[in-house]
Amino acid sequence: MVYWLVRFIAFCVFRVVYRIKVSGIENIPQEGAFILCSNHIHALDPVILATSIRRQLRIMAKKELFESRLLGGFLRAVGSFPVARNTADMSSYRNSIKSLKSGMGLLIFSQGTRLLELDIKNAKGGAALFAVKAKAPIIPAGIAGSYRFFSSLNIHFGKAIVLDQYYDEHLKTDQIETIMTGIMSEVEKLVT
Repeated sequence: MVYWLVRFIAFCVFRVVYRIKVSGIENIPQEGAFILCSNHIHALDPVILATSIRRQLRIMAKKELFESRLLGGFLRAVGSFPVARNTADMSSYRNSIKSLKSGMGLLIFSQGTRLLELDIKNAKGGAALFAVKAKAPIIPAGIAGSYRFFSSLNIHFGKAIVLDQYYDEHLKTDQIETIMTGIMSEVEKLVT
């Protein structure tokens, strides 16, 4: 309930403050689990993506944001959960798989932090691992533009990437790297 209220308010505000163009919305599954894998250029990226689709998203956010009781409480209320970056965070892994197995969308920024330029070769492997474990498609997304007031923001959603050839496998490091390079290459196409 809180998610939809916050999304509605953000949608109204963002449509006044920015000139937003969304394409590829037909690539977002109407039901069932999916992973939204996007570039990350600004702190408002999760909100702009959530207001661009009609599905609820669970959002991985760096654990430092949850250290404030007020902000942490708000983030949890809208469906976010913490992830410890640069480590194998089993709690985050369980939250991700549980969200996907319940049929929800999961937003992941595979760069692991905000970067103005994509770093395709150093993408984190979570999206690949979660997609294989939960048998969920990955939807690449690209955000291009500026968050300056009244500027243009372009949100592009690409075609689903299905990793069904790996569904019953335990992914090896080189497979994860190959998969993530492919995913981030698709994200790059949506940004340029």
